[in-house]
Amino acid sequence: MRRAARAALAAGLALAAPSCVAGDRSAAQPLPPPAATVAVTLHDYRFELSGELPMGRVIVEVANRGTMNHALTLIEVPDDVASLDEQLRGGERRGVGTIARVPARPPGDATRFAVDLRPGRYGLICLVADADGLTHGQKGMNLEFRVG
Repeated sequence: MRRAARAALAAGLALAAPSCVAGDRSAAQPLPPPAATVAVTLHDYRFELSGELPMGRVIVEVANRGTMNHALTLIEVPDDVASLDEQLRGGERRGVGTIARVPARPPGDATRFAVDLRPGRYGLICLVADADGLTHGQKGMNLEFRVG
């Protein structure tokens, strides 16, 4: 019985081995370019971007350098929507799609995430609320930017 099992295993490995060998390299597909990396620093009541966010895959490195907890919500903003400041401080608001969210992080904490960005208008908002009931976004911790 053991011999039969070993023979079956050897035959299976022999059949699988050719699929692990590289074939004609001229037919190989090129690898996609590496993702761009952008740093977003969370300060008390403001965001800081290390550069422009490009189209395509982007690694976003988030670091809280403030003195309180902060969060990050990345949203896509339609062109016909008023500025984020107007939306956050006004009485009339329109819904927008959330692309990514980093929950509240304490001072000194860092994390990262990957996102695929198309051309368009985007925003960053901190939705952590202070004791007065206003979010950090309402107090100015929001940032709009364009991709493409």
